[in-house]
Amino acid sequence: MSRVSVAILGATGLVSQRMQQRLSLHPWFELSAVAGQSFGGKLSDVQWHLEQVRPEFISESNIVIKNINSAILAKEFVNEGIKIVFSALPRQPALGIEKQLVDAGLHVFSNASAYRMHPDVPLVVADLNPDDLYTPPLNRGMHACATNCTLIPLIHPLSLLNKRFDIAKVIVRSEQALSGAGWKLLHEQPLRERAIGKEIEGEAQKIIEEAERILAINDVVWDVRCTRVDEQDGHIVNVEVHLDNKITYDEVMSTLSSSNPSLPLPSQPIHAMELIDTQPFRKQFLWNGQTMEPLQPSKDLKAGMTTSVQLQSVEDGCLVFSALSHNTIRGAAGGVVLLAELAVYNNMLASVDINPSSSPLES
Repeated sequence: MSRVSVAILGATGLVSQRMQQRLSLHPWFELSAVAGQSFGGKLSDVQWHLEQVRPEFISESNIVIKNINSAILAKEFVNEGIKIVFSALPRQPALGIEKQLVDAGLHVFSNASAYRMHPDVPLVVADLNPDDLYTPPLNRGMHACATNCTLIPLIHPLSLLNKRFDIAKVIVRSEQALSGAGWKLLHEQPLRERAIGKEIEGEAQKIIEEAERILAINDVVWDVRCTRVDEQDGHIVNVEVHLDNKITYDEVMSTLSSSNPSLPLPSQPIHAMELIDTQPFRKQFLWNGQTMEPLQPSKDLKAGMTTSVQLQSVEDGCLVFSALSHNTIRGAAGGVVLLAELAVYNNMLASVDINPSSSPLES
């Protein structure tokens, strides 16, 4: 089948480069354009910040970075046959640029926080609340957002618990990797030293708001603290969930072992969430979900897409678990691409005329 032409907003950031990595060999999407602040130069000349080698497609690409602030960016994308745009922008520029593109009929799938709480823009985890995604009105593009990266290891187990039990209180303590704040923390020692061990401003409120929206709950007591740790990738959450129910360990294990049916999407892992017997160490579980050895993120789109959860205890209506997910993969670029795959698979994008649901996957 023919692939859909797509673009990325952002060229140099970690999330943008994770998107480039995932789209370089994607069976459904063809990366055709990139817009960023460093416009005018070739994408292949931009400094590469990921630990894996730059994909051959990107290294040999003739894509010239477009001006992200151009008043005619939407027109340029449309004229070049772009159908889908993936946004890796910071919040403030995303507010105007994403709206401009959606108004022009382009389908925007965003990792930015700008529209996550907007009532007319769905906030969706593709394998958790897919029914919240809806077909856009005629002559307007779809606009959908993925969640905060730290919410992912929390929301997968919490959503299963919420279906069966009455949640009264949630206590969360996060250990968030350096890459969650961008590539500068990975390369600039003074910035790293100032960040490690510090609470991340505004992060707790984002987690609470987004969790309440996705789970449709508003009577839960929250106690959330988010801290940066000296790790390259991977966000861990240590969680206490207080329930109004009398529960047993076996009941909780049974609940957490259930899952939504897995759709045949290129980035969809066999298990969105996997229970493990040990602590979710990054070295062992960060790339959980991979199907290839050695690790090849450009080819194996399932790598890093599974959340790993250890149930530690259940006692007196309180359960304790720790969970890990790859923040720039599952919590960012991979989650956004998966969201677009869901929309295409469900034939929700009028301007996209492929039918992947009847085609074999090549991932």
